[in-house]
Amino acid sequence: MEEARANGVVMFNAKLLEHDPLTENQEGGRLTSIISQLQKDNLWEGFTKEADIAPMKRLREIHDPEFLNDLHKRSYSGLEQLDENTPIIKESFEIARFGAGGVLDAVDMVMEGRSANAFCLTAMPGHHAGIASSGFGSLVNPMAAGAHYLTKKYGLKRVVIIDLDAEHGSGTQEIFYARKDVMTVSLHEYPGVTGTGHYEELGAKGALGHNLNVPFPSGYGDREYRVCINEVVDKILWQYMPEFFIVGFGTNVLNDDPASHLRVTENGLIDIYRQVMELARRICGGRLISVLEGGTPGNLMARATSQHFSLLLNKNISAVDKVNKDELISYADWYGYAKLLKAQFKKYWKL
Repeated sequence: MEEARANGVVMFNAKLLEHDPLTENQEGGRLTSIISQLQKDNLWEGFTKEADIAPMKRLREIHDPEFLNDLHKRSYSGLEQLDENTPIIKESFEIARFGAGGVLDAVDMVMEGRSANAFCLTAMPGHHAGIASSGFGSLVNPMAAGAHYLTKKYGLKRVVIIDLDAEHGSGTQEIFYARKDVMTVSLHEYPGVTGTGHYEELGAKGALGHNLNVPFPSGYGDREYRVCINEVVDKILWQYMPEFFIVGFGTNVLNDDPASHLRVTENGLIDIYRQVMELARRICGGRLISVLEGGTPGNLMARATSQHFSLLLNKNISAVDKVNKDELISYADWYGYAKLLKAQFKKYWKL
């Protein structure tokens, strides 16, 4: 691969494509569709950086070693499914390690000043993988590996994971539930597939207020995300003052993605991440990496992913649709619900 440019990179390893047939439909697989769109938009050649495999040492720091050993054995046993949402092949565990390795490499590149930011491609979502649990499509947790790595290798005291996938990152929450050096913030549809992520789940004793969930009812979209980030996330993060942002990117929040009942438009999704990037720029000089989480494979996911990486590069993004004016939720509904959220969060942060 060509040497990656300094203003942003895509982390990728060809090994990830071996998992792609498991997600393939008439519009292609998860990664083949995305790569094809990035190539079409001139965002591939010169922007890619080859990811290494994550060392087992780094994964054992966030996952139970016996769980990892068992997961490895089960992958190589010939099983075709870990559960109904987690198809595997013999090499799936190794492939998942390359997804996590891309995140670790991206952390090094940003921390060492070799790239302004990075977007990490993964073969499967990871935020459901907990200390000793996989499932819902996840084997290991790349975002958690990256956040812990920042505290371990670089000694950072405050890292934030902002998960904007439609599903709650149940595994990420579990891993950091008793820690204050990694804050987890998740905006997601509730109850969703995991049944976790209620706003009363605030962290363990000693870390209360450092696990923040914003569970959105079905029908919430552009407006609710925008206002929530401005009124809740922005204010809390200015108090926490993270030194590094890790963002979970999911396209399953989109109105036309059948995986959720949220109503975010493509332009709305761009604006959501623009808000988060601006926040990172102002708080910690823009030190941020983004990690591919969930979404229905196909043209919609590919287009939205390409727009996302273009945003990371500070390129102009042409309008792809208009902001959704077919509002299902009234302002009164949102502000009534926001009072419940703020009542919980006000116990630990000024809002």
